Amino acid sequence: MRMILVLAALMLAAAPASAGAPLVNRARPKRPDSTTAAMELKPPTAAEVAAAKKQGKVKVKIETTKGAIEVELDGKAAPLTVANFLNLVKAGFYNGIPFHRVEPGFVIQAGDPAAVGRPPVGFTIPDEKSPVKHTKGTIAMARTYRGGQMVPNSGSTQFYITLADTPHLDAIGFTAFGKVVSGMDVVQKIAVGDKIVKAGVVGKRRG
Repeated sequence: MRMILVLAALMLAAAPASAGAPLVNRARPKRPDSTTAAMELKPPTAAEVAAAKKQGKVKVKIETTKGAIEVELDGKAAPLTVANFLNLVKAGFYNGIPFHRVEPGFVIQAGDPAAVGRPPVGFTIPDEKSPVKHTKGTIAMARTYRGGQMVPNSGSTQFYITLADTPHLDAIGFTAFGKVVSGMDVVQKIAVGDKIVKAGVVGKRRG
């Protein structure tokens, strides 16, 4: 099942004709990545969510084929979402995953296991009412789009980074959980097919 961002009706007039449309450049390899396919990935536990909230802000470095992107996640603002993302990062889930969606002036998106022949993780997480706003360089969770409708509480592994201020995404309830603090120039160079080489936690601080 493919997860995509949903564009609000107010976006359609101003957005490019392709915005929100499914991308077809999604070739799968002949053989799945057996390493990650064998991982036992689960939603965050209550203890992990509490730890993310207590920890506050933590930085993650996303090394891509175009360069490095550093994001600062806000565990106080969206503890469940941050705990889930950190679990995936620590498990190596994002290593080798491509950016499968790029909408100029809107978002870049990655995290679909099907893009590398892996099975879905088998769980979703609830949306959170995060105070983090969708300004340029915001990282947030994608949701499922099914039957012409956005499905609430369907975040899992896919995330996006905004290329511009997108306040309408706040209005329709997407969970933003951090900001790009370094490498926005890299974000703006990402094209469909560019890969995440490796993602890892590089530092943390309270606050």
